[in-house]
Amino acid sequence: MSPFLLLVLIKNYFTYKTTTKEKSLLLQDKNQKNTIVMLQRKLDVLVDRVIVLEELAINKNIDLSQKIAQL
Repeated sequence: MSPFLLLVLIKNYFTYKTTTKEKSLLLQDKNQKNTIVMLQRKLDVLVDRVIVLEELAINKNIDLSQKIAQL
């Protein structure tokens, strides 16, 4: 193999490796942001449920079946 061809192949390899790593990092970042959004939504739902349960424990005048249906 000629030295020039070898240099071209090595350059192409490292260029490919660098761009692939950058794309991978971007995908990981996007995935992490989606996970955070999903977890925040679940947390919001759980907070709402805890609030209702606290109301049920404190206030006996609330219609239990109505509140459970809302959950």
